[in-house]
Amino acid sequence: MRLAAFRRIYSPMTSTTQIDARIVGDVAFRAGDGPQLKIPKGNCQILMADDSVVLTWTEGGQSLTTAIPKLEFDRYIQDGAIVLGRG
Repeated sequence: MRLAAFRRIYSPMTSTTQIDARIVGDVAFRAGDGPQLKIPKGNCQILMADDSVVLTWTEGGQSLTTAIPKLEFDRYIQDGAIVLGRG
């Protein structure tokens, strides 16, 4: 699903709206002032906020969470690194 279709379908979302998605490309986040860390490919959940997106995934049996700016999330969607829906 491309960004325009995503926004059309999910435009009335609140911060409690959870979306299933998949990481299929290079997606990274920065933990504090540390280096960029990659999110592994696989299923994840997305929670939308006004200016950020919270991603939750499982790695090594542990649930991990990070928030990224909405503009960065939009770029990952446009680039095809994050695909909405389960595969």
